[in-house]
Amino acid sequence: MIARALVVGGSGFVGQRLLALLGARGVGTFNRHPFSGGLGFNARTDRLSDLLRRLEHPVSHVFVPYGTIDMEGCARDPKGTAQVNVDTVIAVLTDVLAVGAVPIFVSTDYVFDGTGGPWRESDAAHPRMAYGAQKLAVEQWLASQAARWLIVRLSKVVSGDPATHGMIGQWITELRAGKPQRCATDQVFSPAWVDDVAGAMIKLAGTDAAGLYHLGGPEAFSRYDLLSLLIAEIRKVAPQTAATLEPCSLHDLPFLEKRPLCTALAIDKLQAKIAWDFMPMRTICGDAALAQFGGIRAG
Repeated sequence: MIARALVVGGSGFVGQRLLALLGARGVGTFNRHPFSGGLGFNARTDRLSDLLRRLEHPVSHVFVPYGTIDMEGCARDPKGTAQVNVDTVIAVLTDVLAVGAVPIFVSTDYVFDGTGGPWRESDAAHPRMAYGAQKLAVEQWLASQAARWLIVRLSKVVSGDPATHGMIGQWITELRAGKPQRCATDQVFSPAWVDDVAGAMIKLAGTDAAGLYHLGGPEAFSRYDLLSLLIAEIRKVAPQTAATLEPCSLHDLPFLEKRPLCTALAIDKLQAKIAWDFMPMRTICGDAALAQFGGIRAG
C-alpha cells in the first residue's frame, strides 16, 4: 500500500496525473514549471536526499517520470542529455533506496529495436536510439540493486486535451488549423490514456510487485490507424471537418536516428498482477472529438 508518495517531475504530462490520482497521498517536485503545492528541485544541482529530509511526512514510494524526453535532442547531444537521463536519475534513485522507499522508474518501449513485438519483459532490449539507450542504462543500474524497485516501461501516452503533451491532443490542434498530416503506417505501438497509465502505476506500486513491468494499452495501433480513428470520430460530430492524411513510412520522415517500427508491448504480466480495465482508444477519440468539436468544453 502507498502511504505517501513523491513524484519527481510532478509538472510533467504523466507526473501531473499521478499527483491528481494520488490526492492527499502525493507530493511532487518541479524544476522550471512551478505548481501549487509543488517542491522546487533541480536534479542537476540538488540532491534528493536533502529534499526528503525536509519533508514533513516520510514517503513510502517515489515515482520517477523525470527526464529529457526530446528524442531529437538526445540524438543531437547524447552525452549532454545522458547527464540528465542517466546520471541525475541514478543519483535520484540512489537517494530513494537509501531512505528505504520504493522507486518506480518510468522507462520506455524505445529500449527495443522495433524488429519484433509485441514485446515482453523477458525479451532482450536492443535500443537503436540514444533516448532508448539512456533509459536502458538506468534500468540496468536499478536491476543490480538488492532492495525492492519497480521499472515500468510505457508506450505512447495519450490525452484528448490539446493543452497537453499527448499525441491525440496535438493532432486535434493541427486538424483545427487545417495542417496536412503525413503519418506513418508502419510505426506500431500500444497507446494508453494518461489516466490509465497513472492509475495502473499507482495500483501496481501499491501491491507487493517488484521488478520490470510493461504498461501500454491492450490494442496495438499504427500511427496512421490511430489518427484515422480520431478523424472518423471527429466527423461524427463535425462532418464538415477537412483533413488531409498522407500515408508514409516512418523511415521517410527526417529524424536524426532511424526509429524502431514496432514497439507494441505485451501486458500479460501487468494484467495478471492488477487486472487493469483500460479505456478503449475509440472511446478516448470519441470523447475528445465531442469535447473539442461538438461544442462541449473539455474537462
